[in-house]
Amino acid sequence: MGGEGRDRVLRTVIDGEWVTLPGTLGEIRAGLTDQERSVFEAEIDAAALEDLPRVAARWALPAGARQADEELFGRLTAGDYSGVVNGDGQPVGP
Repeated sequence: MGGEGRDRVLRTVIDGEWVTLPGTLGEIRAGLTDQERSVFEAEIDAAALEDLPRVAARWALPAGARQADEELFGRLTAGDYSGVVNGDGQPVGP
């Protein structure tokens, strides 16, 4: 059906460093704890097909990066934009 998982990887920058992420759902699943795996499975099963790449990409991140994202999104949702800048380095707000 497809190529090998090792041929399919994602790359992103985390804390200024390039990181190679798992390239298949199976590889993501294999890197999770039992508790994380059950949450991952539930989210994957409930995701609309159009949302599947976003959900999978988030779970492909290391746990620390996922936690940092959750904290950042929570802070932004609460209206705290401290330290957020645009591409020109100018502060942005709500």
